[in-house]
Amino acid sequence: MLLGALIFGYYYLTNDTEAPDSAVVIDDAEYDYLLSLWKNQWQREPNEDDIKAFLDQYIRREVFYKEALVMNLDHNDIIVKRRLAQKMEAVANDLNSMIKAPSEEALKAFYDSNQDLFKLPPNYTFQQVLFLKDEQNLSDRIESSKGALSRGEAIPKNRKRKLSLPNQWDNSSLTEISKAFGGDFAEALDSLPLNQWLGPVASGFGQHVIFISEKESARTAAFEDIKPYILKEYEFQTELETQEEVYQELLDKYGVKITSEKVPTSIKESFTNP
Repeated sequence: MLLGALIFGYYYLTNDTEAPDSAVVIDDAEYDYLLSLWKNQWQREPNEDDIKAFLDQYIRREVFYKEALVMNLDHNDIIVKRRLAQKMEAVANDLNSMIKAPSEEALKAFYDSNQDLFKLPPNYTFQQVLFLKDEQNLSDRIESSKGALSRGEAIPKNRKRKLSLPNQWDNSSLTEISKAFGGDFAEALDSLPLNQWLGPVASGFGQHVIFISEKESARTAAFEDIKPYILKEYEFQTELETQEEVYQELLDKYGVKITSEKVPTSIKESFTNP
């Protein structure tokens, strides 16, 4: 019993279970340095969310850096801390890559629970005729053209590909239309009925007379049609989850000490181990 007590006492005295030297320490000097970097980049004073974000980023880098040193990833390597932290993140990603490929059931479950990731935007097939803002008697010209087009007359030659814009748009997604004409124009299409010459609808180019022949609402793509994309998204999401799990484990291992009095109390507490 005496020998056991001596061994236990020796172990207790010679082993620091809290490992204070391994903790990530943010003192006034370190905090001021991080703050100056942030202010130089964004040219303003940070709010608490900003402070939390750049401290979180710094702590994440330091934690991965420390573990990289423990694993000797710096051996014969002169790259600085950031690179070492990236190596540790790569190690976390490698852990994910060693996981066997997901089953069909796992992919379908991921697809079912992440419908928004695989939603296709609305599609439109339409014709447009452009009228420039500085045209004389603009309203009269628009109304006259709508009448002629509604009677089945062809688009006039001087209105074809005006400003190099195609008159005919087939199966165009809302995203494509927004890029070409602007968001307000794209949103206006949703409220217009089919098979009528209507308008004017404004864009950055001017005023448009519109004829929509087909309209397909937003929908989720079929599983089999986008299976390769689902697999890539699944691998990406699981890689992020694995990296975050490794980070949290290392964060618990090293701990964080924020001694700077300049850091808001709420942020200090968020980094304190329970």
